[in-house]
Amino acid sequence: LKLASAKLEPIGVQVVTWQIASGIVGQFVNLVRLVAMVATAIIFFVGLVIINNSMLMATMERVSEIGMLRAIGAARGFVLSMFLLETVVLGVIAGGLGGIAAVTTLGILGKVGIPASNGVLVFLFSGPKLYPTVEPAHFFSGLFTIMVVSVISTLYPAVVATRIQPRVAMTAKE
Repeated sequence: LKLASAKLEPIGVQVVTWQIASGIVGQFVNLVRLVAMVATAIIFFVGLVIINNSMLMATMERVSEIGMLRAIGAARGFVLSMFLLETVVLGVIAGGLGGIAAVTTLGILGKVGIPASNGVLVFLFSGPKLYPTVEPAHFFSGLFTIMVVSVISTLYPAVVATRIQPRVAMTAKE
């Protein structure tokens, strides 16, 4: 931008970013981007809580199994890595299937287009239809994000599982 500005300034052309040139529209786009990021953060937080709760309930249902593993000599680190590996496998499978479904849906919508039903959407879509695209990097970044959220939400239940004492687990009622 600075190089182009330096070359074009002698002939009276001013170089600015599209957001400066568009004025309030550029600010509106930034606002929409901020709202989307906040909504995404809320969705990830809710997902984190749901996964954490599910894994904690699964841990509590497997107390006798974990106690048996600990009784036959399984170290706490083994139990922790077992839970985290289980989460990674489930995350790769579920995230991969979800990613494939998303790529397929976006591929279809990219050909057909999403019609703009009102003037605001025509403005945001820059035309009467939006033709979404997807790149391989989008798929892998989504899969990576799912993995990170899954592993973070499983840490607490995995630590709870490592603290299960064999004696207590063996006396637990089914």
